[in-house]
Amino acid sequence: MKKSVVLSFLFPCFISLGLFLINNSAVAQGAVKASVTLPDSVNKIITSSCTPCHTSQGGIMSKTKLNFTEWTNYSPEKQKEKAAKIYSEINKGSMPPKMAREKRPETIPTKDQVEIIKKWSESFTADKK
Repeated sequence: MKKSVVLSFLFPCFISLGLFLINNSAVAQGAVKASVTLPDSVNKIITSSCTPCHTSQGGIMSKTKLNFTEWTNYSPEKQKEKAAKIYSEINKGSMPPKMAREKRPETIPTKDQVEIIKKWSESFTADKK
């Protein structure tokens, strides 16, 4: 008798928990879909200058700071923050790092490419999704 009372109480709790988890999963997936993909012009620069290190196959430190494999999983706010940091680092010549520049000078973005990254990073607005 006690078993059926406990089960009759727990069953609705499990159903409610399941519905809660499903709903939260759908909301989280919606947030991911709201993220923006990289425009082609930016993607070309990122592919040649950044992705040799900043992907899931890159070094621990570089992929921890910025991982383009995960870009579309970043929230719009995180993408905005990362885009501004990308421009800042490229503009001051910190990225690609000196060793990468020496080994592969073709990875160094041109002034025109830096300008493309600048405009892209500035295109993020607080309400952009």
